[in-house]
Order: sequence, then C-alpha cells, then structure tokens
Amino acid sequence: MKTTLTINKSFYNKLDEIEKDVERQAKKKLFSIADYTISISPVDTGAYVESFSFTFGAGRPRGKSSRNKPKVSREQATEVARSNLYGDAERFNLETSDKITLRNNAPHARAVEDKHGYGVFTKVRNKFGG
Repeated sequence: MKTTLTINKSFYNKLDEIEKDVERQAKKKLFSIADYTISISPVDTGAYVESFSFTFGAGRPRGKSSRNKPKVSREQATEVARSNLYGDAERFNLETSDKITLRNNAPHARAVEDKHGYGVFTKVRNKFGG
C-alpha cells in the first residue's frame, strides 16, 4: 500500500511566513539586547560603547581605543553604538547564522568589565541568558 501526498503552494507560503516571523522576533531580541547593553555601558570617550558588535560566525569585531581621545557626550556615543549594533542585527540571516555573539573588542574592555566593576557582560547574560 502507498499513498501520494501533494503539498500545495499555500503550505510553502505559510512556512515562509513562519520563517520571516521567527527572523523578525530574533532581530527584535537583538535590538533589545543592544538597547540594554548600551544603556548600562559607561561613556567617557565613547570608545568602549562604540566597540560593541554582534558577530555571526567568524565576523570581525569592532575595537576602538580610548587612548588620546577626547571625552564625548553620552548621547553622541550611544547613538553611534546603537547604529552599529542595529546594523549588525539587520544583517542577521536565519538561514546562514546559527550563532550570534555580542562582543566588545576595545583594548580596555576587560578593565571596564572587571577592574572598574561595570560587569556589562555579566548583566547582559543575567538578563537575556547565554
């Protein structure tokens, strides 16, 4: 005995819509992570907060040095950081990415995290998991 089933176009259309919705939800989550990360990050020269990136696989992370940079306004630095992270999030592709990493490649990132006690990555992990 056997039976043949035909999968019609509407089934594939529904699958496409589900995939698009999942990708939209993932990007929405990335935007939330970006906003939270930026909101709890210190700003002096802007180098630290502007060095955040979302990488997918082997992407190159951002890393700016604060050495010899003048102080900037929090608003200015966070606007750049948000633009960077949102741009990274927009490049997320569910079909080609199975891992997303929040990174900060500023030379002084470890000092901000541990020595100065901001614990940005710890707070992000506690809030969003990971």
